[in-house]
Amino acid sequence: MLASLPMAPDWHCAEVGAGTGGVARWLAERCPRGQVTATDLDTRFLDSMARPAPMRVSRQDVTTADFPPGSLDLVHARAVLTHLPTPEQVVRRMANWLKPGGWLVIEDPTYLPAEHSPYPDFAALLAACGELLARTHGTDNSWARRIPVAMAAAGLTDLGMAADLSVCGRDETEDRYWRQCFAQATPALLESGLMTESRIQRALSHLDQPEFTDVAWMMISCSARRPLG
Repeated sequence: MLASLPMAPDWHCAEVGAGTGGVARWLAERCPRGQVTATDLDTRFLDSMARPAPMRVSRQDVTTADFPPGSLDLVHARAVLTHLPTPEQVVRRMANWLKPGGWLVIEDPTYLPAEHSPYPDFAALLAACGELLARTHGTDNSWARRIPVAMAAAGLTDLGMAADLSVCGRDETEDRYWRQCFAQATPALLESGLMTESRIQRALSHLDQPEFTDVAWMMISCSARRPLG
């Protein structure tokens, strides 16, 4: 979706929740005469990386951060707003940062119904992790489908929407990611009573079976533009 935008070398961009900086570096390569501001609450990975000249790092909370109104050509946030209590307010805040004609791109995950999976234990583990995030971080996995409505309410136009499936069992990198997520979540899942040790192990055993394939989540990507007039 980012690659489809009419990006110019002098664009000024903000990457919100930049993490390890992969998207911010990508933007900086395409905007060598502009500026890319990579923001995050925790900038340890950004501070330790080699950065292209147009890229700068800023420790910020998106719920309180404030770029000058009308100063940015692009604002991008991936897997950030789903964890916030008032994402619609943040969309309005980010829309205000855009220049006329500037673009906002928001990407967040949502889950398919666990009861539709042919692998009940694996689906139960995914659902339990979603419930754990909801309890501990206030994560709302239904938010992704509301992004276009929030963008329109913020006065943005030219809305676009796409979805990308995360498939388990067919990609070594994807499966390794999920194993790490489940390992990190296991102590809290057990402590909360959301899962038992035996059911977690049954769920994980699917990843060792060559015939296993299931959908973990969908990443919903939405773009919209601030009107020129």
